[in-house]
Amino acid sequence: MLDKILTDNFRRLVEYTIKDIHNEQDRRDEEEFAKDELRIKEDLLDSVETYPSDVVLDEDFIVAAIDGSGSDNLVTLDDIRVHIISTATSILYTNTREGSFFDPIDGLRIENQLGEQPHLDLHWHSGVRGDAKQKLSESLANIYPQKDIAELILPFFMDFKPDEIESLQDIGKSSRYSHYISELKSMSSLITRAQILTNPIVHEELRAVSEYAAARGVLTSEINPKYLLLDGAMSVFMHFVRQYPSMPSGFMLRELSKLARENGVVLCAVSKNHTIPFAHRIAGMAKEKFGDTAKWFCQLPCSEDPGGGLHIYEDRTYIPPKLAVPYLYSFSGDNRPSRIDFDRIWWLENIFVKDNPKATRKNEKLIFRDLEFMARDARWYGYPVPLALAHQSCKLGYEDLRIAREITGDILKQTTEPLRADFNL
Repeated sequence: MLDKILTDNFRRLVEYTIKDIHNEQDRRDEEEFAKDELRIKEDLLDSVETYPSDVVLDEDFIVAAIDGSGSDNLVTLDDIRVHIISTATSILYTNTREGSFFDPIDGLRIENQLGEQPHLDLHWHSGVRGDAKQKLSESLANIYPQKDIAELILPFFMDFKPDEIESLQDIGKSSRYSHYISELKSMSSLITRAQILTNPIVHEELRAVSEYAAARGVLTSEINPKYLLLDGAMSVFMHFVRQYPSMPSGFMLRELSKLARENGVVLCAVSKNHTIPFAHRIAGMAKEKFGDTAKWFCQLPCSEDPGGGLHIYEDRTYIPPKLAVPYLYSFSGDNRPSRIDFDRIWWLENIFVKDNPKATRKNEKLIFRDLEFMARDARWYGYPVPLALAHQSCKLGYEDLRIAREITGDILKQTTEPLRADFNL
């Protein structure tokens, strides 16, 4: 196989495929981008006004960040795969009065309030016995702290249909949701994508819920951060017919958003890798407008915002995400633009000022000034330090997985009959 891959024929095949993608996609995308270019440059794009390097804040604040890692193949027993999930929380204090910016809070204090760090979980289900849905629902119910399903689902409906639903009783009365009410009473029935519960999809859900559980722990603790950063996006995958989340994680994200608003915490999700089209072109426009070293941000509006959404993503189902407001931003020209999502309900209450774009922009600049301040560490310049530390803590690298598999293999040898090696391959 390696002989084939190293040939010119394989290289030509790859070149042809990439060229085909460019020819088919880029032409149409260029036409769409041309419709948005002026609006992005004049209305949506702006520079970040940064704190001075020796700033002493009027009020120092705490930032918490959550990240997760894992593998859907710790070990395979016949048709059963064991998943391993790792989640870590980092908490930092701006500490400008002492001149030691973003000091990590003592690990023992974090563990006393949030439990062992990083936190490990395991999950298994067979791939052939039709138990994926039930086993996944059991794991999710065990991981996520909110056990009352009614309280778990209500925040989504209140945010999604604020004029129609204000209580659990309203869900049953709603013409849209009344015939689904019996499907909204258990963790298992919240999983409506059961027909496609492949191992990667199961693992993605486990990782998301593990991170949301850690975030909920922060919000219900005495830590009281100003910001709570999640790794990823605030995407809620909707059931096309039922018009509510197709997986429990969608309800959990909305419950987190409600808790954050109640506690005065700015909840946001940051992603280095994202699918925002024409991010590189927007970065080029920012360089042209503000200079090569400028730090900038760009709102990505939805159809409900003044001027409507952008043409470049109107066919993309999850951009912008339901009930979230995404931005592109860059604090360093050495990195590709990152994406950050905010809870839309919070954004409407705290950032957006109706019929006053100047006031809205002023509020945006205050938020991005804080975010840029979090991203000045030379090790990860341009990326928030709390998230970088959370990632370092939770990351399951190749060597970590190798040792975890060795330990699992030793336990298997002690508890199961040894297998004969049938083939010397």
